[in-house]
Amino acid sequence: MQALYELLKSRFELGEFTQQRPDLGFISVGPDTLGLLARHLRDIEGFSHLVLLTAVDWIEANQFQLTYLLGNRAAQQDLGLRVRIPRDNPVMHSIHHLWPTAAT
Repeated sequence: MQALYELLKSRFELGEFTQQRPDLGFISVGPDTLGLLARHLRDIEGFSHLVLLTAVDWIEANQFQLTYLLGNRAAQQDLGLRVRIPRDNPVMHSIHHLWPTAAT
């Protein structure tokens, strides 16, 4: 998972990487990076399955955190993309064009 992060970091503006297990990692990304990174992960790296999309309300920080968990079934790996957006303007570009289930 660390090798994938290093590869992605050479192509995209990425934040912190956290590996929770050998098959599960999380990357912090900015709102403007998410769409291109998600498309790359789906089309090039094999993360073709949107496992879940969830949100956390960080009240004290005045932010929402959106987490997109992507699955690569062939490699048996899951990668979460974490995006923080402000509570006072909670707008985020949709990824439903990549995964139609994201619109539900």
